[in-house]
Amino acid sequence: MMLRRLAALLLTGLTLLAAGPGRAQQIGGAAPRYTDRALSATPLDGAIRLRHWAPGLNDGYVPQGLTIARGTLFVGAYHSTDKTINRGAAKVFAVDPQNGAVIGGFELPAAIGHADGLAATPDGGLLYVADNSRALFVFDLGRSLQAGRAVPAGEPRRLAEGGGQPGSNLLAFDGTYLWFGRFHREGPSQIFAADPAKIFTGSKTPMTEAETTRHIAIPAFAQGATFDAEGQLWISASNGKGGHLYKLDAHDGRILATYDAMAGIEDLAHDAQGRLWAVAEAGSQRWSAWATFFPLLFAIDPAALPRP
Repeated sequence: MMLRRLAALLLTGLTLLAAGPGRAQQIGGAAPRYTDRALSATPLDGAIRLRHWAPGLNDGYVPQGLTIARGTLFVGAYHSTDKTINRGAAKVFAVDPQNGAVIGGFELPAAIGHADGLAATPDGGLLYVADNSRALFVFDLGRSLQAGRAVPAGEPRRLAEGGGQPGSNLLAFDGTYLWFGRFHREGPSQIFAADPAKIFTGSKTPMTEAETTRHIAIPAFAQGATFDAEGQLWISASNGKGGHLYKLDAHDGRILATYDAMAGIEDLAHDAQGRLWAVAEAGSQRWSAWATFFPLLFAIDPAALPRP
């Protein structure tokens, strides 16, 4: 048993995985100590160039939101090891994209219990956080990292409830507008764009579609969003059984490409090297019973994705 356990630790802590012909890849970050499962094969494996264990796994955090600022990955996560509990103490981890090491972070306020989506301004000054379709938040990123707790840069804005209204399960920033949308299991949903200066005004009235600038349709089960260097919108969609990655025309919502992905793929981000980053919750302690085990933070080369 001891030898089997040691072998499993070597596979998880120093895992070398195929990354193309003649190439291998080591997993960065802290390997899970709560399981000896091997990583699952996924439809995106051939296009993944960097793999890191998602931060906070051993402490019971479930990875959700993702963005890149100041050359650093920021991962939003909430604490839960119980599949029936989808909210908990939430925090943001700062992660080195080269080796997966946690290099900082801060606690989020108690009002945030899921931290579904993250987005940042290009200069890394502001961090936007979406929380479980309830509200949008904005924080001073630099001051938050220094303090170890979230420092508000504006009043949070609640979102109106009801069908067709903007939700905040996923979040992206295109340099001008903040885009936010709702996870929807039955049929397509929508993602809305609004000027962040008009969102965080201190209004106590829930935000409605009337206050947004525009919207486009997005696929069902949407979990994450980001814009690439050409301004196209990428959407991740998943549940506990499978997932997809979509490339959309940001002007009219046309689906330009669809790729099979792993179960549990969550938020997306895009870096200066043109890589698409994603994080997956499959295999976190809360979802350790899923058939897919892939609790990673990983970089995808879009050019290596199969032709649509």
